Amino acid sequence: MAALSERNLEQFNQQQPGGQGGRRRSIMSRRGSIVSSSHSTKDGDGPLPPPNRWRRLSRAYSISMGSHRGNTLLRSAAESQQSKPAVRYENTYKMKPDEGTAFKRSAIEKILKSVLETHLSNAQYAPTTVSIFTQNMSDEIKKRVKDLKMPRYKIVCQIYIGSKNGQSMQMVSRAVWNTETDNFATATFQNESLYAVASVHATYFE
Repeated sequence: MAALSERNLEQFNQQQPGGQGGRRRSIMSRRGSIVSSSHSTKDGDGPLPPPNRWRRLSRAYSISMGSHRGNTLLRSAAESQQSKPAVRYENTYKMKPDEGTAFKRSAIEKILKSVLETHLSNAQYAPTTVSIFTQNMSDEIKKRVKDLKMPRYKIVCQIYIGSKNGQSMQMVSRAVWNTETDNFATATFQNESLYAVASVHATYFE
């Protein structure tokens, strides 16, 4: 910071205009104004400078000290984060699932049929509540599929429910994946009021 002088004060006043009636914002500003006024005169020689100049200068001091305190806290937080060692994982280089942990299509199809029959056997199609049915069934299917212990598989479950009004409907699903590791399972259900199609897609995460 440059040494204090009358010229610096004049430049500071020109850059930050303000009145004399402003409220002092901190104890440091009041202390700065008192200290500055006590050192500005000797034995009553010369008039005192306007109080607003010293108030602005002391306010600048408080702002600069506050920013320094904030920088110190940020620096200490950054140093504490750097002191913690970073966790590193080794590559497994597994391009295929281990034996016995591959996608179990038949077991997943049984889960799909069981969930659809349990929730929709006596259900009537209602547009206001069908979204709740699909969400609950999808969550249950994903939970039961994950219980089959197929590590490193990403599971996606989709359920479609529609009103049955004598119409004809066809559904097609396509995906770009590795045919050696990735697979899917699907099941359908219908009663007098609605039809439902549930599918599970599983992709192996290398």
